[in-house]
Amino acid sequence: MGLSDGIVEGSSLLVDHGSPSRRFNLVIVSEGYQTSELGSFADAAQQFVDFLFSTPPFDKIQCAFNIYRIDVSSTESGADDPSACGGDGSVKATRFDASFCNGGIRRLLCVDSLAAIDVVESVVPEWHQVLVIVNSSVYGGSGGNVAVTSTGGSSWKQVAIHEIGHSVFGLADEYPYWAGCSIDTSRNNYTGLEPGYPNVTINTDRDSLKWKDLIDPATPVPTTINPDCSKCDTQANPYPSGTVGLYEGARYYHCGIYRPEYTCMMKDLTGFCSVCRRRISETMSIYLEKCYAPVFRPVPVWLALIVIIILAFIVVILCLISLFSEKIKCLKKRIIFIIRNCIAGNNDPCISL
Repeated sequence: MGLSDGIVEGSSLLVDHGSPSRRFNLVIVSEGYQTSELGSFADAAQQFVDFLFSTPPFDKIQCAFNIYRIDVSSTESGADDPSACGGDGSVKATRFDASFCNGGIRRLLCVDSLAAIDVVESVVPEWHQVLVIVNSSVYGGSGGNVAVTSTGGSSWKQVAIHEIGHSVFGLADEYPYWAGCSIDTSRNNYTGLEPGYPNVTINTDRDSLKWKDLIDPATPVPTTINPDCSKCDTQANPYPSGTVGLYEGARYYHCGIYRPEYTCMMKDLTGFCSVCRRRISETMSIYLEKCYAPVFRPVPVWLALIVIIILAFIVVILCLISLFSEKIKCLKKRIIFIIRNCIAGNNDPCISL
């Protein structure tokens, strides 16, 4: 399964904000779609773009992006779903050999990244990030230079953004488990060094925290403590949503490592926390140079001519109204005068204007 199991059918520029040398070039690629299904892929790609630009902080920095779509067909639909992870055991002939169950985790969906990059470079040489959308109803995804998501479940677009959070912005997973809260037996306490990610830490000193400037003086540090490190912390958030602090449980461990907010796109697919939003905005700032408004794609000549004719007609009408406005006002005044003062009938001499 691989290179002989699909071809590039075409490509489209979905979002154009100028020269690719100035913008962040995101390329969306199909996997596990047969030729007859590429329309569904096009719909999925547009859904993702719409959702991305409705998600803070991307809603404020749309101008930094160019987004491309590459339509790649596969011999068969779907992705490999090994029975070792509870899948149905199916093996699919697809262009990038997509498969679930990587690392023994069913949700970890990966593709042949080098093959995907080869295709992207042939179409968009100045690419920065690839997102492969896999035609499967099974939930899954992964990060890397080639981020991957399936279309399984109602939250697949959030999964795609989550994976881009890893790939582009260097954000860590903030959820406190690996295989699952009820499955893990060796994820009780994190014992490693300080992670190099901007959104997780083992530091509990308020004055030297990575995100100390975002913490209100009234917020305690740590902000929550897991009372039982043998399992994930199930306590409700004791503070208002959006409170930045130090919440225990992150990066696959129940205890000993902390995240900035109770919820985040990097934890449970909700909106990005303040720390992650800042990281994203800072990273994308270099692509906002001379970026003030969308660059619109060329329109057909016939459509441009119609627009010009309509605008010219409107201008003529406005000119005529301006030209005859005084005469119209005068006529109006005379009619009103006649109605008010000339009640004698047609023989009244003032009927004549």
